[in-house]
Amino acid sequence: MNGFAKPLMKFMDGADTRFIIPVYQRNYDWKLENCEQLFDDLFKVIEQERESHFFGSIVSIANTKGSSSELIIIDGQQRITTISLLLLALVNLLDEGVISSEQISLAEKIKNSYLIDPYLPDEKKVKLKPIKDDQDAFVKLFDSKDEYNHTSNVTRNYMYFYNRIKDKGELTPDELFRAIISLVIIDISLDPEKDDAQLIFESLNSTGLDLSEGDKIRNYILMGQSSDNQEKFYYNYWHKIEENTDYKVSEFIRHYLTAMMAKTPAIKDVYVSFKSYVEKNAISKEELLKTVLGYSKYYKQLMSASTSNANANNILTRLNILEMGVTVPYLLNLMDYREIKGLSDKEFEDVLETLEIYIFRRLICSVPTNALNKIFAMLHKECMRYKDENNSYSDVLKYVLNSKGASGRMPKNTEFIVCFEEKDMYNMKAKNKWYLFDRLENMNTVERTNVVSLMQDGTYTVEHIMPQKLSSHWKKDLGSNYQEVYDMWINRIANLTLTGYNANYSNRPFSEKLTVEDGFKDSHLQLNKFIAGCESWTEEEIKRRNDELKSKALKLWPYPKTDFQPVVSINETHSLDEEFNYKGKNLVSYTFMDTAYSSNNWTDMYTNVVKLLFELESSYIYSFVKSEDTSGLNGCFTDKKSDKYTEVTEQVYLWVHSNTMTKINNLRKLFEIYEIDCEELVFEIANDSE
Repeated sequence: MNGFAKPLMKFMDGADTRFIIPVYQRNYDWKLENCEQLFDDLFKVIEQERESHFFGSIVSIANTKGSSSELIIIDGQQRITTISLLLLALVNLLDEGVISSEQISLAEKIKNSYLIDPYLPDEKKVKLKPIKDDQDAFVKLFDSKDEYNHTSNVTRNYMYFYNRIKDKGELTPDELFRAIISLVIIDISLDPEKDDAQLIFESLNSTGLDLSEGDKIRNYILMGQSSDNQEKFYYNYWHKIEENTDYKVSEFIRHYLTAMMAKTPAIKDVYVSFKSYVEKNAISKEELLKTVLGYSKYYKQLMSASTSNANANNILTRLNILEMGVTVPYLLNLMDYREIKGLSDKEFEDVLETLEIYIFRRLICSVPTNALNKIFAMLHKECMRYKDENNSYSDVLKYVLNSKGASGRMPKNTEFIVCFEEKDMYNMKAKNKWYLFDRLENMNTVERTNVVSLMQDGTYTVEHIMPQKLSSHWKKDLGSNYQEVYDMWINRIANLTLTGYNANYSNRPFSEKLTVEDGFKDSHLQLNKFIAGCESWTEEEIKRRNDELKSKALKLWPYPKTDFQPVVSINETHSLDEEFNYKGKNLVSYTFMDTAYSSNNWTDMYTNVVKLLFELESSYIYSFVKSEDTSGLNGCFTDKKSDKYTEVTEQVYLWVHSNTMTKINNLRKLFEIYEIDCEELVFEIANDSE
């Protein structure tokens, strides 16, 4: 690898040199503010009479499998593309006679030296070859303005330069070109025989500031491949993956990895986790791309609710309203299972409905959501432990979800219906209100009112039937205990409805809310039928409507019933981050950082995990021995040998005469100090534990 300073124009000079942006690079995405800053800098070069201006580095490697005059741009494509756009804008303005130069041949000189090779056929004439749609947009800038692709960043930035040169007149063409000539780069050329382009690329982008996790993954897959394979892999697989995921590749890959590994990687670690997963499983790049492409098709169907099943699509649409992205890894696995095993439409619908009920019941009952990542990462795997040819997938799913306790539980009818009537529905998140009122209004009817869209655009708003501010008239109608009635019911579902005329209703008396123009009696909404039939709105009517809505809720979100019982008892798995009571539970094995250990003794597990942590970083535990921390772990370690302590290493001993939950809590503290995710420690518990 050689690197030295060089004027950018000398790097770009030469009619027979082409600059190839490889397909693994991201799209051209310089923003207008970047272009503005560049032009401002060029203006200052002339204004301050500076001889040079540093413009970053460009890393390239000769294409040994093609023409020797082709340079593949490993890093710096954004800069070289932007300068090409600026030069082209200058050339076109000169050719059109909009501006003029003291040099008669300036436009021709720029074009033939830096933009095209006039001696090559048209398809190879343009020296810069961007990727994908960028290339098409760039080439069209050499032709008629009628052909321009104005949806492209390439065209947008070109037009910025074109209009700024034409309209502002800050620099003459000669001054502008002189300023461009002043740009200096660090030219880093790689040796194809000695330098590993992938490693160098990773090093250049190690901060993660410029590239998304998806960008890094694309480069990892495509770099190192032959030019032919790069084109094949990109256009046959990767570009389709980008389209299927609406270019949210990083987010999708995180879901994909969770589905594959039953463990959710941190957002910042998606690339590292992906690379580790591929190399650990020795998956060929093309087989990997085929699989990921297949899952991206599932992802598209899930996100757009566009499966082949109309009823299932209705449920997916509702799940998307709730924005439960945490379910996606499970749903990806479900879609793949459906594709392979041929899950019937009815069963597919039943599975999705069960999932919807599980999510909504937990939402209404305010069950903590911190366990959901782990639950949905493991859910398909759990179902497959029990599934055989004698039982349906949907029955197994219901059994698995109904069996969960604590923060993973499916709230039963008693808990659900109490929370449904008592919850402050008015102050829920907007998306949850959209979902709730859509379901209550439309139930499962075919003819629907698009409640969600109408609430999103403000056409429909949530109306307090008994108003938020009680007038003397309302106090009189509610009776002597009006304050008690108000405090209890004001934001509960029984006192809430939808209207498109909230401002008209205000805190009018109920009789006026009924009969005013567009009042409740005129409403076409099903939610207002009961209200329209009331002559007054007191606690009696509120309670009657409450009973009606509770009945609706039990029909819309029924507790999933199943007769399925597993023939063979299968052990449970729980990770350190779960709110699970390990007291009296029998340990079978445990897994720490993807390595499994067979042990039926909690003390042995505790000691071994502490030893493994000590090997990772000893200084923390030494600080506990010296009583220098404030984490509550001081009493757990000593440097004195004793029968009550177990040796971690010489002069470091661990107190082990504590109950299981104390050991668990101490490990949680240690993991926090070590900044290790508690999901990295998973316990297998005997299912017959008392």
